[in-house]
Amino acid sequence: MGLTWTSWALPGLLTGLTAWTEAIVVARTAPERSLNRRLTVLLFLEGCASTLGAVSFLVEDPGTFRLVVSVSLAMLATLPFQYPAFLAVAVESPLVRPFRSRRAYGLLALGSAGSAVWLVASPDTFMGALYSPGWATWNYHFAPAGERLAQVVGLASLLGLAAALDGYRRSRTGTAARSRAKWFAIAFGIRDAYTGLTFLLYPVLRPIPVWGDFMYNSAWQLALFFYVVLLAYGVLRWQLFDLDLKLKIALKRSTVGAVFGIAFFTGSYVLDRILPVNGALLGFLVSAAIVLVLRPVQRFAEGLADRLMGGVRDTPEYLHARKHQVYRAALEGAVADGVISERERSILRRLQQELGISEGEAARAERDVRAAARRPPR
Repeated sequence: MGLTWTSWALPGLLTGLTAWTEAIVVARTAPERSLNRRLTVLLFLEGCASTLGAVSFLVEDPGTFRLVVSVSLAMLATLPFQYPAFLAVAVESPLVRPFRSRRAYGLLALGSAGSAVWLVASPDTFMGALYSPGWATWNYHFAPAGERLAQVVGLASLLGLAAALDGYRRSRTGTAARSRAKWFAIAFGIRDAYTGLTFLLYPVLRPIPVWGDFMYNSAWQLALFFYVVLLAYGVLRWQLFDLDLKLKIALKRSTVGAVFGIAFFTGSYVLDRILPVNGALLGFLVSAAIVLVLRPVQRFAEGLADRLMGGVRDTPEYLHARKHQVYRAALEGAVADGVISERERSILRRLQQELGISEGEAARAERDVRAAARRPPR
């Protein structure tokens, strides 16, 4: 199977690998939670759709191209079923209440599997004739059935956006559910506003020369990339007490590292052009120049991180507060229906031990959460 590189595949590969990585992290963080399990499935399927869609741009053989695209579309066809399954446990909204029962989840799983099998078994029903776009060896337009599939995905996306916004509006101020709903609304706002509008208008927008290719390939993958990052953050922020601290440290290091790399290669190129020196001396001169500028860059990175995440500090007080926030978030989820089951109680005890929260602090937090749950939302 011959492959030809095109930069148009890069957004899809980036999005797919990011989604798969986050799926692993989400699954390992709290595998006992249905929220994490369903988000893992969603991220995995979206990663498959993105990665295979990107790989199809590299394929030279038309038969292999059709096979890769058919599997990518099969993953895409599962999403209108998997979104409601995830939303049912992720947000408090009557829009997704019909999907919360076991029966509904079973029907969604059956529909997801059936649509994937249909796409793989009869890809020509959904794919039109192949053409060469110039920026890749092969591409395609949807057949009429494929256009209907795109519009169903668009409708599911708008449902996700509406449910996320409604869940944020209904959540109690100051709770973990409120913060999580805010990040869901931002994530679904980026992805689903774009996907909903462009996929519903696929028959109108897709035929536009050049821009049609861009809107439904690179631009859509970039929207997906920001969506999967923000969605996973919205979940993990209330399950990992030091997530924000790690992100702040990573922001500082990545800024310095990026400047270092750019300065090294740019400096090497410039000095190589203006100074007739050998490789060893060139490397020494570049390194000396970087040492002079790296300290101001580090101060800039620290200032940037402090401005973006000013409340995040590597102090015992901050970590103590975050541990209690994570435990309180787990309590809020457990008492949502008014009763803490034995299984939920066991999970809370294990979390309490892992976070180092005393029995008295845990009892006080549970009293506060129960009292807050009895108060009517404003």
